[in-house]
Amino acid sequence: MDFISKLKETLTSVLPVILIVLILHFTLVPLENLLLPFIVGSIMLPLGLSLFLGGTDIGMIPIGEKLGVVLTNKKNIILILLIGFIIGFSVTFAEPDVSVLVARINSMNPNLNEIFLKLMIALGLGLFLALGLFRAYKHIELKYIMLLGYMGVFIFIAFITQNEIAISFDSSGATTGPLAVPFILSLGLGVSSSVKGNNEDSFGLTGVASIGPIIVLSFMFLISADSNSANAVSETAQESILFIPTLISVLKKTFIGFAPLAIIIIALQFLLFKFPKIKFRKILFGIVYSFIGMVIFLTGVEFGFSRVGFKLGHVLITKYKIYVPILIALLFGTLSVLAEPAVWILVNQVEEVTDGRIKRATIMIFLCIGVSIAVVLSILRIIFSLNYIWFIYVTVGISLIFSFISPPLFSGLAFDSGGTVSGPMSTSFLMSFILGTSTAESSGFGMIGLVALSPFITIQILGIIYKIKEKKIKKEVLSE
Repeated sequence: MDFISKLKETLTSVLPVILIVLILHFTLVPLENLLLPFIVGSIMLPLGLSLFLGGTDIGMIPIGEKLGVVLTNKKNIILILLIGFIIGFSVTFAEPDVSVLVARINSMNPNLNEIFLKLMIALGLGLFLALGLFRAYKHIELKYIMLLGYMGVFIFIAFITQNEIAISFDSSGATTGPLAVPFILSLGLGVSSSVKGNNEDSFGLTGVASIGPIIVLSFMFLISADSNSANAVSETAQESILFIPTLISVLKKTFIGFAPLAIIIIALQFLLFKFPKIKFRKILFGIVYSFIGMVIFLTGVEFGFSRVGFKLGHVLITKYKIYVPILIALLFGTLSVLAEPAVWILVNQVEEVTDGRIKRATIMIFLCIGVSIAVVLSILRIIFSLNYIWFIYVTVGISLIFSFISPPLFSGLAFDSGGTVSGPMSTSFLMSFILGTSTAESSGFGMIGLVALSPFITIQILGIIYKIKEKKIKKEVLSE
């Protein structure tokens, strides 16, 4: 594991956010007693994330690639769906972004149990990951699956409250974080490379899987005896947090999430993988590194970053009303994309699959534009009390229309990108920032959902631009 290179990579990504926060501390928003926890969190965040990503490289990614190849070689669709569900469920239950989100939801409303929420979110992703694998195996066009999936979403969200919709969409975005994305992408690539077709079929699996948590949580809220359960707000959400109790709490939660995944991987080694002993020992070390890194990362998030983000949002919206918070939101939105590790994994895979035809820098620009606009819209929604469901209808509606116009490669990339941009920085810092701008904290949910939806439009617009350019080039060649 090249820990030093990972540390340099994460420092380069996270450092701009840290510097902006420190500048705000010395100018507009003094952090006071939160400065020391933020500094501690700023050290733990890149350290934990680097260890986690390094462990993922040598632990999770080889498993995902191997699993995709082994399952398709078995040519047993039932086995593919079953194992896909089990792995999707386990990876989501262990996902650090999900842990951050459900902890925040629980802090706002203690009636929503963290473990139960994680189980429901994991159930949704597991089911739709299996559906995504079925699509890739049968070569069903992605646009039809997305259309049917979101038609189901629209039906469910028509009967639940705005805050319940926001939590459902936030949960969808949080499922595809630094643990799930590398695994799902490598799994999709493994399946697509083992069946007739091309590597472009690997894109879209994350997008399909992300629909599951929305449907399952929406259904859960729909049948809940307490229809307002997602609207309650705890008054103790921002109480002082001590380091050691936070570390112990994170350690327990992370172990509960990671243990089932580790057991399943060991079982699959004997049943399907058959890795050489040396190789499998290296994979196990990678899982241990990921576990330790996740504990460090989540402790840094809960101890420092979340509370600072909340305070920045609250003070800026109170003192400077609209324009300054919007400018800061644009800046944070752009920087958060650059800080998301899953984004870099995705753009590297795209450049590799397309032999450099689609450049990383181009994708990054369009992702930054989409996320920045989504963060600003989240603030405007809170300030002007706009109905969240209309943001969903408009964004998803435009996305689905574009999926019939944009090239399939870009549509798959767009739906996958939604999961990558809603990673650790979104769930830990941006969400807290938006919650801080809301007078009723529970109404601040929904930002992660909008962030996850934003690439659906911007990346498909990029695809349409590429399509127009290619047609123009072909005409020029024919006319010569």
